[in-house]
Amino acid sequence: MLKITSTYYSIYLGIGLRKLCGLFLLLTLIISCKKTFTSTQFVDDKLVVLAELTAGDSMEIPIGKTIKVGNGGLIRFEKVNNATVTITDESAHTFNLLPNWSAQYAANPTTVFTNRRHFRSNATYSIEIQHPTLGMVTASTFIPQAPKLISVDTAGERYLGKEALAAEITWQDEGTSDKYYIIEALKESVIISRYFYYRGIRYNYDISSGRMLYEQVKNLPAVKLLRDTLPQNKFTRINLYTADNLVTENSSIDNLANPFRRIFIPGRNLNGRVFSTKVFLDREFFTSTDIKNKGRVRLQLKSVGKELYTYLLVYEKYKTDFGSVPASQLISPAGNVQNGLGIFGGSARKEEIYYFDTF
Repeated sequence: MLKITSTYYSIYLGIGLRKLCGLFLLLTLIISCKKTFTSTQFVDDKLVVLAELTAGDSMEIPIGKTIKVGNGGLIRFEKVNNATVTITDESAHTFNLLPNWSAQYAANPTTVFTNRRHFRSNATYSIEIQHPTLGMVTASTFIPQAPKLISVDTAGERYLGKEALAAEITWQDEGTSDKYYIIEALKESVIISRYFYYRGIRYNYDISSGRMLYEQVKNLPAVKLLRDTLPQNKFTRINLYTADNLVTENSSIDNLANPFRRIFIPGRNLNGRVFSTKVFLDREFFTSTDIKNKGRVRLQLKSVGKELYTYLLVYEKYKTDFGSVPASQLISPAGNVQNGLGIFGGSARKEEIYYFDTF
């Protein structure tokens, strides 16, 4: 196992988007399963925003609209191409976002509006979306400081009969009751590109002509085989376990013997102290023989705004209860998007990166 420590705020562009775009599907399922749903309870043609703003990431906001299908209350989403999207920071700087038609967003059920500017921590951002027929949608959020991570100690263990990576995460709480923390893990698919320079020209070692040339010149002092890690914008969520029923809120969601997508820790339970908790990562996706699924594991500790924390906490419960609770008892998570649906929330994170695959 190769470990890389990262202390910057951002991870890879698109992780927040990939994680949250699944909420569109969840919201569709929740709405479609309401047996008593009527047009007065849910108005179609509503703008939907599901965005996690992370310090260090560039601006990318997925925006869609709801369309009611048939008489059964089924809701689907479609892309929004004719909206005007503006983000404003607390210093009244405005940033216009435009629809991004690149291939990485092609499969997204929404239109992703982007701007190359990056979000900052300890800052407030507001969004305004103007649509010619759906009106104006607004929301605002605060991006907190990244958590004060002290250490992450890992070891291979068996937990509840599964092979797991045990990670003891230690950080300093800031001592304010409005702090909220989330722990999560993802497998990010990457490709390792190998190359070398000869007489000032870069050559690709991974093609036959490059390998042949390298074998001829590899003993020259200036020739070295180098590597680039190329992210593929593909992520697989890793299930987490916790035995902590005192500080985490997961025991209020489900039996702790079951896996979670996120571990939730409110700052009110930490009281400003140095705190440690142990989580267990399911190793199912750590390694792969398929080159397309090889990659690295990203274990993240995040400080998040209250709106995003609450939204994801409810979402975690839906993922647990869906199918076991009568559909009439399910409700859509309440977000902070005015005149629309969804969430516009802020986060900042520290992370550890681990390589288990061989390339």
